[in-house]
Amino acid sequence: THNTLLEVVWTAIPVIILIIIAIPSFKLLYFQERFPETELTLKATGRQWYWSYEYPDHAIAFDARGLWDTAATTDDAARKAAEDARVNWLLNNGDPRRLLETDNRVVVPVGANVRVQITGADVIHAWAVPAFGVKRDAMPGKLNETWFRAEHEGVYYGMCSEICGTGHGYMPIAIEVVSKEKFAAWLADAKQRFASIPQTTLAQR
Repeated sequence: THNTLLEVVWTAIPVIILIIIAIPSFKLLYFQERFPETELTLKATGRQWYWSYEYPDHAIAFDARGLWDTAATTDDAARKAAEDARVNWLLNNGDPRRLLETDNRVVVPVGANVRVQITGADVIHAWAVPAFGVKRDAMPGKLNETWFRAEHEGVYYGMCSEICGTGHGYMPIAIEVVSKEKFAAWLADAKQRFASIPQTTLAQR
């Protein structure tokens, strides 16, 4: 009914196993937070209920609102923006992707390391793109960071994964990965289409 040696053994063995597991785990956790040299910085700001994006290196900023069919799910300004973009969206992408498509996609070059800075403007959101293995909270007053590299061209989708309010289900993320040549062309066009950010403002941030 009582064996001191046995009790020491069945306590010590699990402790030793945990120590063995901990050594590589600490190393993995360290490198998980280390960033490689990045070629592009993207800032994502969660708002009720859409995402705002900035390309600080290129002085570009725009909002990305979800496109969906039910008019009652958004305000008049967002609904008008969605309707204005709807024709091109359907022509360029074929069948509608319900609750996943946005009026303005994030565009990044293929094979580039992209640093993503994430924050919230009002409540806690979460920027999540499963295909990139990325999920970070967007918290007001705090700047979180992550990074990804897309190896193949295409469109990748995600959504806010924090229950942030009544419009939580209407905060999609659409990222288009293109060749570096197409990205350069998009960049030139985006600087004309979207309001640029003054460099002095970027420096203050």
